[in-house]
Amino acid sequence: MDRIDCMRTFVATVNANGFAAAARVLDVPRSKVSKQIQALEDALGVQLLLRTTRSLHLTEAGSEYYDACREVLASLDEAEQRARSGLAEIHGVLRVNAPMSFGLCRLGPLIPKFHQLHPKVELQLVFSDQQVDPVKGGFDVTIRIASLADSSMVARHLAPAPRVLVASPEYLQREGTPQVPRDLAAHQCLNYGYLQSGVSLQLSNGRETQKVHVTGPLHANNGDLLAQAAEAGMGIALLPIFIVEKALAEGRLVALMCDWQAPAISINAVYPTARRVPLKTRAFLDFLVQELSA
Repeated sequence: MDRIDCMRTFVATVNANGFAAAARVLDVPRSKVSKQIQALEDALGVQLLLRTTRSLHLTEAGSEYYDACREVLASLDEAEQRARSGLAEIHGVLRVNAPMSFGLCRLGPLIPKFHQLHPKVELQLVFSDQQVDPVKGGFDVTIRIASLADSSMVARHLAPAPRVLVASPEYLQREGTPQVPRDLAAHQCLNYGYLQSGVSLQLSNGRETQKVHVTGPLHANNGDLLAQAAEAGMGIALLPIFIVEKALAEGRLVALMCDWQAPAISINAVYPTARRVPLKTRAFLDFLVQELSA
């Protein structure tokens, strides 16, 4: 058997979460996908995939082998690319996952520019507000806007993501304008997440820190939705500036207590550990750093 070909089929099968889906991606018969996976398992002497009628799952050995295959194939593709083009042109498929609001507000407008720089790179973008497993999702780059937890993944800082408290002029006229964080306890707050009992906000002005428990009529996992609700006068929201900057400039939202800042979060790119980051990934990350810092 062609071990490299079987490894590519195995990775495609995991990424597509099925033999039939992988066959469509690879444009080969489903029977060939099944035979190559079976040949790979026979050669290794271990089961890589647990198959059911509706889905498949990696075994422990399969998960480790999947990570190794991705690294080997990325190194091989880069070596072939170097040999063919002498680094003159970057190509390949680049799978990117990002939060919905960031993807639409920031990433989307940059994609045509990246395409002009690297027309041979095929971008596959998946926007989701749920935190995905980059390895299981088969993503080369995952954008996260938060304080990152310890992980086996590599993280690269792309840009800061300052946040601001906002409300509509109508809401402030009706309910009054909070002056210090503890005033928020008496207001309707629009919160990110699903905690129906409310959340705690911590804000600092450099001299003191105030922590306040807030509640309100809406909890959601999408910043654009919270911004729309704030514009409609439902309450006060703490949101990244990149989501609300246009509404602030047009007067549809008003920034509150600008001397008080929430704990800093940043825009980070997370990608699988590898001895050598593929050229397509490195080019995309360097591009984002340059564009977002500007």
